[in-house]
Amino acid sequence: MHGSHVLVRPRGPARIGRSRGPLRCGIVGVALVVGAMAGKARADPCASPNVIETMPPDRAQGVPTNAQLFARYGSVAQYMGENVTLEHVGVDDQVVTATFDDTEGVLRIAPSGLVAGESYVTHWPGLHALDTSMVGASFDQHFEVGDVVDTAAPTFGGIESITWDVSRERDSCTGSVDERYVFDLTLGPAADDGGRDSLALLVFQTAGPDVDAMAPTPILVQRVPPAGQTVRVSRTVATTLGHVCFAAIVRDLTMKVSTSGPAACVDTVTPPFFYGCAASGTAGRAGWRAASAASALLLGALALRAGRRRRGDP
Repeated sequence: MHGSHVLVRPRGPARIGRSRGPLRCGIVGVALVVGAMAGKARADPCASPNVIETMPPDRAQGVPTNAQLFARYGSVAQYMGENVTLEHVGVDDQVVTATFDDTEGVLRIAPSGLVAGESYVTHWPGLHALDTSMVGASFDQHFEVGDVVDTAAPTFGGIESITWDVSRERDSCTGSVDERYVFDLTLGPAADDGGRDSLALLVFQTAGPDVDAMAPTPILVQRVPPAGQTVRVSRTVATTLGHVCFAAIVRDLTMKVSTSGPAACVDTVTPPFFYGCAASGTAGRAGWRAASAASALLLGALALRAGRRRRGDP
C-alpha cells in the first residue's frame, strides 16, 4: 500500500508456533499452485504495469540450459499479445511464444536450445494497464547460460518463525485508512541445482477466519529473498484475526516445487489501535488441527482444477 504507514504493537503476548505436520505440494501440482494465485496474491491495485522483477534476476550467470524465464509485472498489468524477444547475443533475435498468468501477474517464456556458455537478453515488453491508456516500461533481462541441466526439485526449509504487528495505512488511491495485520516470516534455507537466486517464493494462508479448509489461500508471489531476510505479508484484520497459519514453497525455473515444511502459526488479538505501547512476543506451540490433512486437501483441490481444465470447464 502507498501512503503513511504506522505500526502499533498489540497489547499482550503474541503466540508463535508451528503446526504438527508438513504441507506438501507435488510436482504434478506446480502449474496449478501458480494458477490458483487469486487476485489476493497481487499487490497494490494502483501500481504501474512495469516489470517488478525477473526470474532469473538480471545479470544472472549459470542459468540452466532447460530454464524457463519469468517477468513479474505490477498488479494492473494486462497482456495483449505484445512480443517477447529473446536475443542470443551476437547470433540472432527471436520472437518467442509467451504465456501470461494474470492471477500472478507473471509473463513466462520457455525457450528451447539455450546454449551453455552463451549470453542472452530477454526483451520484456511494456504492458498496458487495466482500464487506462497507461503503458509500462519495457525491461531487458541479461543472463548467461551455464552447463547445468535442472533436474531436481528445489529444497526449502519452509517458514521457520513468524512475528506480527498492527498497522494503519492511508491508501493514496482512495484516501481511506486501512487497518491491517502485518506478518514477518523468517524463511528456512532454500537451494536448487539451477541456483537459489532464481527461485520464486509462493506463500499461502492455511488457517484463519477467511480460509476454506479445502483450499489454502494464496497471498504472495515474489523472487525468494536473500538468505537471512524476512518476508512481510500484509492482511486485513477480518482475514487474520485469531488463530492464523501460513505455509510457503519455492519454485525453480523448470516449474518444479519444494515441499513446504510445517505451517507456521500465530494467534492475533483484536488490535488496540489507540495504544502505543510495545509487547514482546513469547514463544509457544500453536497446533493447527487441519495441518495433518493439508497435503491431501491441497493436492485434491489441484487435481480437481486440473480435471476441469482438461474438460475445458472454467
